[in-house]
Amino acid sequence: MIEEVKIQQEEDAWESLEQLTLDEFDETSIVTFEGWPNFKLTLQGADFNGTVPTRVMPPILDLQREIYRTYARAVYNTEDTRYLKKEERERLEIVVSVKQGSSEYIAELAKVLNEIIKHSNMTGQETLLLLLGSGVILGSAYGWRLWVAAKERMHDKQTTVQLSQEETKRTELLTVAFNRSETLQQTNKGIQNFRGALATSLKPEDEITVGGQSIITGERAAEIVPKPQKEVEEARLDGEYLVQEVKFPKRFGNPYRFKVAHIAEELKFWVDASPEMLTDDQISILKDGGFGVETIAMKINAKIKNGRVIQASAFEINWPADEISNLGGEQGEGPSKTSEA
Repeated sequence: MIEEVKIQQEEDAWESLEQLTLDEFDETSIVTFEGWPNFKLTLQGADFNGTVPTRVMPPILDLQREIYRTYARAVYNTEDTRYLKKEERERLEIVVSVKQGSSEYIAELAKVLNEIIKHSNMTGQETLLLLLGSGVILGSAYGWRLWVAAKERMHDKQTTVQLSQEETKRTELLTVAFNRSETLQQTNKGIQNFRGALATSLKPEDEITVGGQSIITGERAAEIVPKPQKEVEEARLDGEYLVQEVKFPKRFGNPYRFKVAHIAEELKFWVDASPEMLTDDQISILKDGGFGVETIAMKINAKIKNGRVIQASAFEINWPADEISNLGGEQGEGPSKTSEA
């Protein structure tokens, strides 16, 4: 008989996460999230009296994009959120509720996590590590307190957050989960960036509250949270490239990863390509180009920071135009350019 596991509160999540890290969790179980986690963030201050200041909207939009990216990693094996359908975006949308004296940001993450379970292409253990870990990191006051404590230690400031013995045990449990899940590490990094951007948008008298617990004031944030680094720019790097190295996926459905060089512009970087977005002919071109000296025409979406390509994904691969007629190649359709990261 297949066991049904319902995650209805934070304690349920920690119990299941501990069983996973001890390899005691039955992966054949049917897991559902019911009412937990509901991410509820309250901002208090003079500017939050029934209004939403524009200075806090960029971090909230960053969180929305991170929710999209987490879904894309689990379902489409990529961080490129352009692959999400309109109805998927609608199901993952954060709801902003404005009340007198404060602004509340509410995301019913239980719905999001259940959607990921339904459609995830990862193994059962990988999926649950991602979902349970993300839930406790983002949806609990503990996750936020842990973040403040880490920032205080990093800047040698007097510690205002004292973790209990139980919280210390949970921190060790999260460390094990991070070591087992690279996808959880990526999502955690996005959540930490959101927290930093939100904290630095606060005025000294503003305050962040999560689950009824005071987390940090704008005055304290100015002391322990550095200003965000220069924003990442999105760009299209279409052109003809030499493939210098190809790393084929170790697991079916995982992306191809290859190093390319644009000779004329003296540009070299790594590119990912999801097999779901490429035709069989395009994958063959990639393989042939990786073992030869021919250039390959690619359409690439990239992220650039400080003049360096930090992330790139190819959604169309062909032989150069002058070779296509001889090879009988046919160009495929890639996702259209949007403003999403």
